Amino acid sequence: MLRNKNKTFSLTTMSKGGRSAIARSRSIDQQLDEERGRREREVQLLILGPPGVGKSTFLKQVRLHHGDQFPPEERRKYHDQIMQNVATGLVQLMEHMERMGLKFDSPDTERLSDDFRKKHPRVSFVALIKKFKEADDEAEEICPATTKAELTKRLSSLDVYQPESPIVDHMHTLWADPSMQYCFSRRLKFDTDKLTQSSEYFLQHIGRICSADYVASIQDIMYICWPTLGIQEHTFRVDQLLYRMVDVAGQRSMRKKWIHFFEEAVAVLFFVSLASYDEPLEEDTSVNSLQDSLQAFNEVSHSHFLNKTEFILFLNKKDLLAQKLKTTPLSTCFPSYSGNQNPDSCIRYIKEQFTQNKPSQKQMYAHACCAIDVPFMKDLLSTVVDRIVDINLRRTKAM
Repeated sequence: MLRNKNKTFSLTTMSKGGRSAIARSRSIDQQLDEERGRREREVQLLILGPPGVGKSTFLKQVRLHHGDQFPPEERRKYHDQIMQNVATGLVQLMEHMERMGLKFDSPDTERLSDDFRKKHPRVSFVALIKKFKEADDEAEEICPATTKAELTKRLSSLDVYQPESPIVDHMHTLWADPSMQYCFSRRLKFDTDKLTQSSEYFLQHIGRICSADYVASIQDIMYICWPTLGIQEHTFRVDQLLYRMVDVAGQRSMRKKWIHFFEEAVAVLFFVSLASYDEPLEEDTSVNSLQDSLQAFNEVSHSHFLNKTEFILFLNKKDLLAQKLKTTPLSTCFPSYSGNQNPDSCIRYIKEQFTQNKPSQKQMYAHACCAIDVPFMKDLLSTVVDRIVDINLRRTKAM
């Protein structure tokens, strides 16, 4: 009888253990289903590329076509950045005036220009980054950055640059000076330190921008040049999918700091400036900017942290490329190029260089674009979203 009781006790015990195991199994299955469902509904995208290639402009286009479309109260927040873009353009022209031996029309304007340059110096973001990197390297010896949150906090500390807002009347006075106007008219002849597309645009619209009732237009917002110096996340929803876009500082010295945090990215959106083929890299003037982009693409596309990640390549600023090819051949960057200077031919050649730099087993989708072109980008975004949906479905099924 005791044996039977013991046997009964043992079976009862086993039965409870079995029920517990089944419950744990069901709980794990439920968690896996929930995680799979989350992955199916949320897509993480990594936005990469050197500074000044159009990553932030692309994100503005996403917000315009799939977000809140920049309501008036939001547009006012861009006022200070636009004023700084105007001030930067003016100071750059003053520096060119010095090189050309040009003087302002009156002593008062000359004194105003000196004061303006002291208050609004052109900021070297390379210098800011170098300073940050030195401090960050020292900090890592004590407490290494092991999480994305910690790295984000450190990188975001670079965004503290808040220059003094320029006085509108001063900008009007400087811009109206005949020597300043002559210098601007000669901008295409500058051998070095050429005006950016952003500076040129804002200087041409300085009267409207400096009016008392000014509110930034969508096109104004697209032209703003303001580097991303930290890690920023942007989300938007299309149909049933939540897209989480992570925009990362693209400076050369930062690349190895962040790459291993993004293994979960469904796709990398890598941006390149086609117009940089005749420009030196700001961080190292001995290096060609487009060649540096090729090197960066090679590094990230071969990274084992991104083995399962697809790449979408944006060859941006095709409009500026077409302008430059009229005077500067593509062989400036690629000595082996012997084709004509037709923009389409040059873009095909550049695309081939990137294709050759990717792992052979990886699929790469390439798009030549102009990120400031609102109608064009609307159609391109539709194509890109469809492509990302397909990539995400393939990735989910493979899990």
